[in-house]
Amino acid sequence: MNKPKLLAQSALYLIVCELAAFVIVMFFPMAYQNIGVSMSVVFGICSTGACICLYGDFAWKAGKKAGVKDARLDGVDNSYFGFMMGLIPTGINYIFVILVYLSKFRVVSYDFYPLYKTLAFYFMPWTYLFAPNTMVDGVSTTMAAVDLPWYGLLIITILPLVFLATCYIAFYIGYKNYDMKAKIVYGK
Repeated sequence: MNKPKLLAQSALYLIVCELAAFVIVMFFPMAYQNIGVSMSVVFGICSTGACICLYGDFAWKAGKKAGVKDARLDGVDNSYFGFMMGLIPTGINYIFVILVYLSKFRVVSYDFYPLYKTLAFYFMPWTYLFAPNTMVDGVSTTMAAVDLPWYGLLIITILPLVFLATCYIAFYIGYKNYDMKAKIVYGK
């Protein structure tokens, strides 16, 4: 198992998640404007679900390969490497979150919240629950970071943990060669 390569791929998968979320969220502003807040939940589940599917597949396949290789070597157990794989995208997202916190508490003068919404595009529909864009003179504007409510900060703080949980669980399932299809379909 080439651990540095897997960690680099884990970081690069964020770009794939960004592109998948872009395709999903492309229609979000229109749906949000016509239907409302319920679209934040629907599109949030879809865009975050795409990230879960992409990272889940990647980590499961990596875990499956690692499990086969480690089974040949007696005494080697890398079943928890999925945690390390999940730390990469989670850490990158927490850099974005920290920048929002710095803006919120005016440690830095630049407002990083609009940048956060762009860099973490896969979480953008969730941000509309607490800070929707508004129209000012025909231009869509984002709420300033200093105006974000505490529960908004809580949501953007918890969301990156999705990557950590997904990578850890998927890698572990692949590594241990659990047959999830049989467990779900047949209850075995």
